[in-house]
Amino acid sequence: MTKKRFTELLKRIIQIAPIIMVGLCVLIYFKFFRGVTIEHILEFTPENLWLAALVMIGLFGLKSLSMFFPMLILIAASGSIFPNYFAALLVNVCGVLMMLALPYLIGRFAEREFVERLISKNKNADKLREFQSENEFFIAFFLRVINILPCDIVSMFLGSAGFSPIKYFAGSFLGILPGLITTTLMGSSVDDPKSPKFWVSIICEVVFAAGSSIAYYIYKKRKQG
Repeated sequence: MTKKRFTELLKRIIQIAPIIMVGLCVLIYFKFFRGVTIEHILEFTPENLWLAALVMIGLFGLKSLSMFFPMLILIAASGSIFPNYFAALLVNVCGVLMMLALPYLIGRFAEREFVERLISKNKNADKLREFQSENEFFIAFFLRVINILPCDIVSMFLGSAGFSPIKYFAGSFLGILPGLITTTLMGSSVDDPKSPKFWVSIICEVVFAAGSSIAYYIYKKRKQG
């Protein structure tokens, strides 16, 4: 096999592999995880905390490629599983980084037509075209803060747009971080809904949600003006 043919074959494999991965993850989701709740996750998570951490991070990876699995359920479940808040937060940070990486890489390396098809299946996908700026960090950060589209869809879009990995990861992670902290806190106190910790997390979630809506409204008004 010539070097040119080998390069073309390798490129083709890189393009096809993400399609297969997404298909498998969607199949696994509908077969085993459709309608999953925090209680379901707690039931099948191993008692060994190291294994539990690996399972949770794996579920974040599944979520990132199935595009259906709710992220907040995973974050809250980690808060419930691990007795130490900071251990739960560390697992969630690792999981979120994986969740950001996989769809970004698919967007970066898969055939653009395949990525466009996946993105277009979301009814709000056209809103991604509204955001135009030379500052890649700002776009990655702002799209996470306003939270108008699923995390995976945004990641694929930014990957296919050729965003710098450093600016993409830095902006995306900082945009997700506040919700990550509060949802982990909520999960760690879900057994005691009367505790101040639980109510602080709920209030923070409401404030972040309201703030994201206001930020998007202001952005739209300025763009129209």
